[in-house]
Amino acid sequence: MSKAFFILMAFILLFTNSLLHAETNTLNQDKVIKPFIFEIGSDFSTIQTKFNLEKHTPNVNFIKESNWYILATPIGPISLQEWQGKLHCIAYDIDTNDIELKKKIIEFLFEKYKMNFEWVDRVDNGFYISYESSNDSIQGIYAYSLGTTISFTSNEIRKAETKIRFPNL
Repeated sequence: MSKAFFILMAFILLFTNSLLHAETNTLNQDKVIKPFIFEIGSDFSTIQTKFNLEKHTPNVNFIKESNWYILATPIGPISLQEWQGKLHCIAYDIDTNDIELKKKIIEFLFEKYKMNFEWVDRVDNGFYISYESSNDSIQGIYAYSLGTTISFTSNEIRKAETKIRFPNL
């Protein structure tokens, strides 16, 4: 066989290998994050039995009956808020300086938490960007001023907190 044929075959194998490697990297990113996607409002005991959670006491917690936990993950720590046996808030502290990876994680999370609704009412206050769900079920926040935190909070707990913070409203 000719030298040109071997060079062509080597090029095809190299190209195919790089495509497979790129696809594997994308899938691995999804595999790294997917186990840590939890449905807002889901039964918290299910999360507690599957994961090693560390109890956390935040500086501010208006809902005294709620409990906060930290879960260590490959993308950074996740804060979980349990209230009345349900998951009401999840905050992903993304621990990477890779801007492209950070963008992919943010897009992935906002897509995964979009359940039968669209993200609407985008507000950027200079510290974070807030998104409301079109069905008024959750709020998504991309906090960018001090690191990168992506959080999703049930409107049920937000309303309860508002009643506590502003009882005359």
